[in-house]
Amino acid sequence: MYKKILKSELNDKHLEGKSIIAFRAVWCPPCQMIGPELERLASNDEEINVFDFDVDQNIEFAREMNVSSIPSLFYYKDGQLVNHTLGYMPAEEIKKQFNK
Repeated sequence: MYKKILKSELNDKHLEGKSIIAFRAVWCPPCQMIGPELERLASNDEEINVFDFDVDQNIEFAREMNVSSIPSLFYYKDGQLVNHTLGYMPAEEIKKQFNK
């Protein structure tokens, strides 16, 4: 599942199974490049949920997560943060981040 949401809509949904919290912005070229990769990953792998946050609409949440650069992806597996990456990656590389 791929979903653009606000922090108020998250409700700890990212703590079940495999999830990615992605921080992006419409004005950020690498963020625009990774968007389709995240959508492709979520549609090709039903086990992975992607929650996409616009940093401009979720400034407090971005600060809470210590986001200093975008795109910034946080990988959760069964409620535990297992990895964090910055910058563009193709879908295949994003999926591998759960195993590092």
